[in-house]
Amino acid sequence: MVDGLFQPEELRLFSYIFDEAVNHLPAHMRTPVNRARIAKQILDRAATGERDPMELRIAAAINDERAA
Repeated sequence: MVDGLFQPEELRLFSYIFDEAVNHLPAHMRTPVNRARIAKQILDRAATGERDPMELRIAAAINDERAA
């Protein structure tokens, strides 16, 4: 991240982790709400400086009881 902005290679990593997480959900759980939750969890973790793909996968998989 430079000047508070994610770089293209970082965005590619986040996108890959996001797609992977969504594709592991059962079809009926691939709702806009769940997709947004996964994206937020990845970006929140990335905002702390995390770039390890495994750690970002863990962030994407954290169960949120509010998930629809």
